[in-house]
Amino acid sequence: MPSKDSLVANLPPITGLIRGSLVRYFHEGCRCHPKGRYGPYWYLSVNQGGRTRMRKLKDHQVAQVRWAVKNYNLWWKTCLRIFETNTERLLAQEG
Repeated sequence: MPSKDSLVANLPPITGLIRGSLVRYFHEGCRCHPKGRYGPYWYLSVNQGGRTRMRKLKDHQVAQVRWAVKNYNLWWKTCLRIFETNTERLLAQEG
């Protein structure tokens, strides 16, 4: 398993991380739209204070939000690997 230092060294910058999900909304046959079609639209879904908040994104924001969510997930998965390593080392010392 790679060392903690090497895992951290390969992480993207922490600035600009977003914890949330990118959601694509598209509804075919919508009666409220004159052409019978609604969307597609992209939303950022974020849980804040126990409530889910959805924010509609402009086309030019989608790539940046996708990048920020992807990098947050990379940080989180790396932290989980470090936590597991720390736990294994601690339990090995007790034996």
